[in-house]
Amino acid sequence: MLVEKEETGSTNDDARALALVGAPAGTAVLARRQTHGRGRAGRAFASPEGGMYLSVVLRPLLAPAQWGLLSLAAALDVALALRATGFPVDVKWPNDLLLGGRKVGGILAEARVDRDGFVVVGIGLNLERAPEDVPGATALAAHAPPPDARALATRIAEALVARVAALERDGPEATLAGLRATCATLGRKVSWEKGEGVAVDVAEDGALVVQDKEGRRHRVLAGDVVIRP
Repeated sequence: MLVEKEETGSTNDDARALALVGAPAGTAVLARRQTHGRGRAGRAFASPEGGMYLSVVLRPLLAPAQWGLLSLAAALDVALALRATGFPVDVKWPNDLLLGGRKVGGILAEARVDRDGFVVVGIGLNLERAPEDVPGATALAAHAPPPDARALATRIAEALVARVAALERDGPEATLAGLRATCATLGRKVSWEKGEGVAVDVAEDGALVVQDKEGRRHRVLAGDVVIRP
């Protein structure tokens, strides 16, 4: 089921409300603009008209320790959907989507972990134009005509449900392989709050593995990671 809105406060809040009353996996909310969009760590997420704002309900039968991979898995599926329409989008750990090295979108996964737990995956994409107050952002339209928002949203929602089923059935190997092939962070020098090094892998729980100059490996679970020149 796809619920479409011209404007809403937050599609994540709308999808969460649907999940709380039993909406099945794959239920999605699509809006043309948001008035209170949010990103990671509670930051405001610019959501003007000309973007695609989509939130999808997922009900993974996975150990809670594996749920951290879902945000990255969602980024992978969005990148693959856009690549299939001609846009060479990459994933930047942990939740950004890059086109030509510039941010074209982001992911926010919010979970309720209990007996009836669910995950709401929020996706924001700059289709027609980039927000003016986001430095270094770009839009799909700056590169080629963007795909239809409704068709793209349907494709992404179906891909996310299939991704969760594959994770439940086969484990994380295929998802990790896809991330290693599309993650712009890997192989790059990065810094985070506790140091710097080269990003060398993505772990099974979604952590970024960084190797410092002494050869020690660190697991970065959260926080901002900056790709260095």
